Amino acid sequence: MSTNNKATAVSSSNFSFEANFLMSAFQPIDIKPAYGRKWVTNGVNNSNYKVYIDSYDDSPTNASIINAFVNYIYGCGLYDINGQNIKRYISDEDVLLLCQDYKLFGGYAIQVIWSMAKKPLRIERIDVSKLAVNLDDFNNINGYWYSWDWTMQYKYKPKFLPAYTGVYKGDDLEVLVCKRPAREPFFPIPDYFSGLPWASVEGQLANAAKNHFLNAMSVLTVINYNNGRILDTDEAKKQADKVRNDVVGTDNQSAVLVSFNEGIETATTVDQLSPPELNQQNVFYSEEAERKLIIAHSAPPILFAGSTGGNGFSSNADEIATATRGLFRRHINPMREVIINGLNKVFNVIDSTIELDFEDFKEETKLENTNNSTRSQDLENINLIDKPENNNDEPKIIE
Repeated sequence: MSTNNKATAVSSSNFSFEANFLMSAFQPIDIKPAYGRKWVTNGVNNSNYKVYIDSYDDSPTNASIINAFVNYIYGCGLYDINGQNIKRYISDEDVLLLCQDYKLFGGYAIQVIWSMAKKPLRIERIDVSKLAVNLDDFNNINGYWYSWDWTMQYKYKPKFLPAYTGVYKGDDLEVLVCKRPAREPFFPIPDYFSGLPWASVEGQLANAAKNHFLNAMSVLTVINYNNGRILDTDEAKKQADKVRNDVVGTDNQSAVLVSFNEGIETATTVDQLSPPELNQQNVFYSEEAERKLIIAHSAPPILFAGSTGGNGFSSNADEIATATRGLFRRHINPMREVIINGLNKVFNVIDSTIELDFEDFKEETKLENTNNSTRSQDLENINLIDKPENNNDEPKIIE
């Protein structure tokens, strides 16, 4: 990235607030101005973005729902209704990543590259989780700081990027951040925010199950020597290693405990304690986490439920079609509108005749008649069945 840094950085004395803003008692999204530095991060070193990433990486349900929403939002891609080729300005991969960032973080960021003719030449996605904000004297955002890793600022030194305003100011690269409406003034918040604890529960359950499986596969062998303890630590370790090699060999995965005791009454014993009804508790929390994440995303359960699902596709075809239409009406189209509105701030400067929209999957439009365009929604005329050609024909279910 090559920029001309012509903006004046804000000193710490210009911040008019000192206390942290807490969005929740259990999920604090804190704004901590780093006094003595020029930037404000989303938590310490942008740690709040790491929370969202971990909830995606560790929770199968959360990742599945986010991936499905992203696929619905992107569809067959972004296009111009009037037929112009917008790929010369923004690539399909960047558009898909914008959709991914919007659902995962609650917002996205783009780099606007200006041409010599003082018009936007290219739009590229930039990772919003690597950005910190720069504030002016009135606590308004006038730029962003980029670092590859905010936990290693001395290695990846932050670089200032001016904010995009739609007017060429002499900088060849500017940054525009678009986020879903939220009460947090500086940073995006995802719509599934309240489900983060349950995503963590799924991750912890998976980690516990993995460790339990690995430990259960290894057998603990206890070898007791009851003819006296070896006081020399080095000698005791040498004798224990020799016993392990002689008894189980070097390639055996079993855990071996060698104990030197004064007598049989002081021999080592192994007791295993486990919480009562552990399996039932794990099943409950696993299913409850799945249900709560579906609710947090406001996702139709019939489309996203796994173990808590219904009776299958064949018996619920009409319910699935209805749920899909409702999903587009209440969630996908509003998300598309916010994403497009952000991009239009640049495309209106490039060419005001460009009208952006997302194209739906042809299978959905044809088979389910969802009519999901963000530009035209004749919701009253959407039907689940074909109309008969004459009054004597029976309606035919679309399959």
